[in-house]
Amino acid sequence: MSALTITPGRPFGALVEPADGETELGALDPAVVRDLVHEHKVVALRGFRPFAQKEELVDYAKRWGEVLSWNFGEVLDLEVHADPKDYVFTSGPVPYHWDGAFAATVPSHQVFQCVKAPDLSAGGRTVFCDTGLVLAALSEETRRIWETVKVTYRKEKTAHYGGHITADLVQSHPHTGEPVVRYAEPLDPEKFVSPLFLDVDGLPEDLTAEAFFADIEERLYAPEVSYQHVWADGDYVITDNHALLHGRTAFTAGSARHLRRVHVI
Repeated sequence: MSALTITPGRPFGALVEPADGETELGALDPAVVRDLVHEHKVVALRGFRPFAQKEELVDYAKRWGEVLSWNFGEVLDLEVHADPKDYVFTSGPVPYHWDGAFAATVPSHQVFQCVKAPDLSAGGRTVFCDTGLVLAALSEETRRIWETVKVTYRKEKTAHYGGHITADLVQSHPHTGEPVVRYAEPLDPEKFVSPLFLDVDGLPEDLTAEAFFADIEERLYAPEVSYQHVWADGDYVITDNHALLHGRTAFTAGSARHLRRVHVI
């Protein structure tokens, strides 16, 4: 395996580059990268030869484990659509969520490939929140409240996901047992093509749902728990979907931004 340069990010994440020039991503032992993801939550691999075909990305992801197949197949092309049916296919922001919320199986890892990045000034950064850091910063009183909260999500299935589910706000990571936050932000129907509605149960009488939404938003986007990835052409990013929430900043309309994503169960 090629020698690697590993640069830790702040407050989490890591940039991994080949020390001896461009090489094949497939030359890296997935077990080594998996350990890095476990440690850093988000691993960006830069300077590796890009896969020209979607099938190559899928083949690499299958070395990690079983790949989740959706109604569109195994690879989701994240790019702007001319007539978008869902907000993820616009140039607008994507609020925090976790992938697979409405799926039968929640994927453990996301594997992204950046086919074309927007200009640095155009926006379109992917935002990650380490929910373990969020929980660690809570007061005992707030932690107790969060551990009793259940959230019901309602969304029309306009793309490959949607439905009606109820989930505990605080859950256990299925592989590490560590506590994590499972939360998707409400989506205002006046601002988003496909809105998401939330009902919150378990709040104390003196705390309204609106106040809870405002408080959790402030905590999830705090700089000490969040990381923004600035994409470069050819980047690969692999994440822990159970430990993190993720979203996207808006980007300039007409800017190029094309990511491919595969889910590993």
